[in-house]
Amino acid sequence: MRYADFISQQYKLFELNPNGQNELNKINLEMILNIVHKINNSLDLDEVLYLVMINAIRLAQADRGFLLLLDDSNDLRYKVGLNINGEYLPESDFEISQSVVKDSFELGESICIEDAKGDRNFQSRQSIMNLNLQTIICTPLIINGEKIGVIYVDSQKLINVKKSEIIKMFEILAGHAAIAIRNAKLYHSLDLAFKELQEMHEKLILSERLALKREINSQVGQEVQNLVHLALLENESVLKRIQKLNIDEPINYEIRERLIQKLAIATDNIRKIQRYSQALITSNRFETEKKSGDINRTIRNVINYIKKIDRFSDATFELNLDKVPQIEYDHEQLEQVIVNILKNSVEKRPDCHIRISTFHDHENNQIVVKINDNGPGIPKELLSVLFTQRINTGIEGRGYGLLITRKIIENHNGKIYCVSEIDKGSTFYFSLPTS
Repeated sequence: MRYADFISQQYKLFELNPNGQNELNKINLEMILNIVHKINNSLDLDEVLYLVMINAIRLAQADRGFLLLLDDSNDLRYKVGLNINGEYLPESDFEISQSVVKDSFELGESICIEDAKGDRNFQSRQSIMNLNLQTIICTPLIINGEKIGVIYVDSQKLINVKKSEIIKMFEILAGHAAIAIRNAKLYHSLDLAFKELQEMHEKLILSERLALKREINSQVGQEVQNLVHLALLENESVLKRIQKLNIDEPINYEIRERLIQKLAIATDNIRKIQRYSQALITSNRFETEKKSGDINRTIRNVINYIKKIDRFSDATFELNLDKVPQIEYDHEQLEQVIVNILKNSVEKRPDCHIRISTFHDHENNQIVVKINDNGPGIPKELLSVLFTQRINTGIEGRGYGLLITRKIIENHNGKIYCVSEIDKGSTFYFSLPTS
C-alpha cells in the first residue's frame, strides 16, 4: 500500500468513527509519520538500516528482526539484525525461516503468519519448528518495481495485532525504507568516490613522483614543445627575411626596424615558453624562480601582448588595478596563469568582455587577483573538478591548462578558485602571499 493511500484511509476511518478502534488508527498514523520522518532524515546507511529494523520490531511487537539486501550476485544477504532492546545480533544468530523469506521476495508480497506452530501449512517447515516461532512477518523492499531486499521479524509468542493493519504499516515502512536505503547507498558510493578522488588528489600534491603526474607533465611539455618548435621556425624565418631586405624593398627603414624589434621580442618570449615546457618534461615539479615584482605590471604586459593575437582580437579588456605592494613571484609562470584563464574565457565566447582587478587583502596578508568574464558560464559538474581533472571541451587545446594553473599558484603558496553562473559568466580568483 502506498503511504498517501494509507493516510487517506486512516483519516476517513477516523472521521466515520472518532472513538474506539479509530483511536488505535490515530496512534498508528502518528507512529508511521514519526518513523517515516526519522528514516527520511538520514543518509547514513548503517543508521537507516538500524532505524528501519528497530521500528519494524516495535511495530510488530516482535522479539527480533533482520534486514536482507541483494548482493552483487543477486543473492539475499544478511545486513543487520536487532533484538527488541535495539541490540545488534551477530550474523551467527541469523537463523530464520528461509522459506518464508524466499516466498515473500519471489512473490513480491507481504507474509504475516500467526500461530505458525499450529498452522498446518507451516508445520512441515523445520526452521519454524526448530526456532519455536509463533509469529512471522516478512515484507519485500521494492522501489520502482525492483526488489532489493526484505524486512523480516519474528517472535516465539503470539502477537496481539490486527493482521491487515500490521501488513499495511509494514508495507508503508518497507516502501520508505527501500527509498531511504537506495539514497543512503548512493550517498555512500558518492562519498567513497569523493574520498578516493580527494586521496588521489592529495597524493598528486604530496608526491610528485607519481606516475600519473609524470605522464601529464610529459604530455603537456611535449605538446607545447612541438608547437613552440614550429612557431620558432616560422618566426626565425620571417626575421631572417626582414634582415635581408635592402632599401629597394617597398618598406621604409623605420618600419623595418620596428618589425625586427617586435619579432625579436616574440622570439624571446617563445624561448621562455620553451624553457618552461622543457622543465616540465624533465622534472616532476614546477621549479619557481621568484623575484620581486609588481603583479599589476605583469597583468598589463600580458594584456598588451595578447590583444595583438588573433585569438583575443574580438575580446575587450577592463583593468581595475589597486595599488598593491611588490611581492616575490615567478614572472613567467604568473604570466602563464593569467593567459590560461583568459584563454578559458575566449574559448567559450570570443567576443567576451573581461574585467581584471587586483586588491591588497591586508587582513590575510595577500594580493587577490580577480578575472571576470561575461561568457556562457561553467556547468556545475565541471566547476567542481575544474582544477583537479583534465578537462577537454573539444574546442581547442588538450585540457591541461587549469591543472597547470592550479599547480603554479600552489607552488607560490597561494589559492585559486572559480565561481560561475550559467549564461552570466565566470569569475576566477587567485591569491598570492605578500610575505
